[in-house]
Amino acid sequence: MSLLREALRNGLRRHPIARRLELTFDPARLAADLARVHESWWSVHAGPYHDGAWESVALWAPRGDLREQTSRGGAFAATPALSFCPYFQEVLDRFPAERNRVRLMRLRSGGRILRHSDPLHTIAKDLVRLHVPVVTNPDVRFTVDDHRVPLAAGETWLVDVRFPHEVANEGAVDRVHLVMDLVPSAELAALIDRASVLAEGRLTGYYAKHLLGRRVQRALGISGN
Repeated sequence: MSLLREALRNGLRRHPIARRLELTFDPARLAADLARVHESWWSVHAGPYHDGAWESVALWAPRGDLREQTSRGGAFAATPALSFCPYFQEVLDRFPAERNRVRLMRLRSGGRILRHSDPLHTIAKDLVRLHVPVVTNPDVRFTVDDHRVPLAAGETWLVDVRFPHEVANEGAVDRVHLVMDLVPSAELAALIDRASVLAEGRLTGYYAKHLLGRRVQRALGISGN
């Protein structure tokens, strides 16, 4: 019952949908590192929530495997791609936390990431996922809980991907984000506490779907949400 009480409490309280942190980075240097990433390193992102135009390259992953898309299978280490990208390494070193996964995520021009939510609790409890846009364009529509999030190159955003979110790249330029999954620390929490909040919402649907049992979902009339 303690798990149920926690789910209900977290589901009913309001959570920030997206927060912009005070750390910013040089868009020109980010783009220069991206140019060093070999085209053959990109792999289509695993999972059903896209139209085939969503791709990734791991920079920090189990066994240092640049094609690994999970957090399992060995000790985390830098991949060969990171050794070609010194500024990305500088960016990572600015965040005071242990790394889980770190990836470049590319959404090609015209591509779509379909509406979904990410079960972060199945990777690690309270994992923090940060986005640093490397290259983007004004016609990228990143929507979280029906709020458009205006992510600009070089900014740092904490996007709570437990909320339903979707992305459409309606521009002529591929969108690339540096996406970091970090283990919480006191220093990282302080950095997040100083961030500006875009909007807030409730995670009732997330906790109902991922933490409550099927029987409880049916009893509450939320099964399948």
